[in-house]
Amino acid sequence: MSGLAQRHMAKNESWEACDPAAVDDVFSEPWMQEYARLWNVEQAMVTELARQRFSAVIGYGFPDCAAPKSMLVVRLGLVECAGRYDGRELDWDLRAAPAHWSRWLHQGIDLSTILVEIGANRFQIWKGDHKRILRKPPLVGALLRAFALMLEVRVQPHSDDDDPAASG
Repeated sequence: MSGLAQRHMAKNESWEACDPAAVDDVFSEPWMQEYARLWNVEQAMVTELARQRFSAVIGYGFPDCAAPKSMLVVRLGLVECAGRYDGRELDWDLRAAPAHWSRWLHQGIDLSTILVEIGANRFQIWKGDHKRILRKPPLVGALLRAFALMLEVRVQPHSDDDDPAASG
């Protein structure tokens, strides 16, 4: 784990303590389920990821939180599991401030933007080898399509009444 990740983890015990309202339902359980559904019906992307033998546990979250908020478990291109992060070992841990996630999820993100955002530390890869992916053009295309799918996710607004963790 990088020093940056360790410093951020020292600040907060869990993501629940800093669940930013600025992105509302992004990375919520319903959001991740819909993202997984869209991912799995994107046949060209899934086929290419399978051809490249891409399998990974991908975490999504915010840099000021100890753990990612949510995750996808991808096996040979298909999402097998999506939802809240459950503590398992990650292959990828992708972090950005709520305002950046919000902007990208409304405006989109292309390869040059990803590279600029990584260079400016606005898009942080706490774990994972993005340079390996950049050396494989088919994986770059699949990565860009995966980000584009995020713009298509539509879920009903979340309320605390729907969240079992909020009651009690």
